[in-house]
Amino acid sequence: MSNLDETIRELKEINNHLFTINTHLEQKDSKLDECLNVIRKDLWNIKNIIANDTEHHKNIQKSIEKGIERALAKATVYLFVTGIMLYLVGKFLL
Repeated sequence: MSNLDETIRELKEINNHLFTINTHLEQKDSKLDECLNVIRKDLWNIKNIIANDTEHHKNIQKSIEKGIERALAKATVYLFVTGIMLYLVGKFLL
């Protein structure tokens, strides 16, 4: 019976050791899950920042395009008026 008792004692020690290992693994798994959640949140924030920057750049591009269109329209009007003035000056003064 001493062999049986000794084997049972060894199995209990092994079981305790395995339980300790399992506890450590669960703690590490929990820490990894926390790290993954932090990384997910950071990636989500980065995605939102990029989306906001993209929207901001689109707005800037639209305002630049409108400014260029206005400048071209003004230049066209100035050229037209200048052409008429030169025509009138040439017709009546020359």
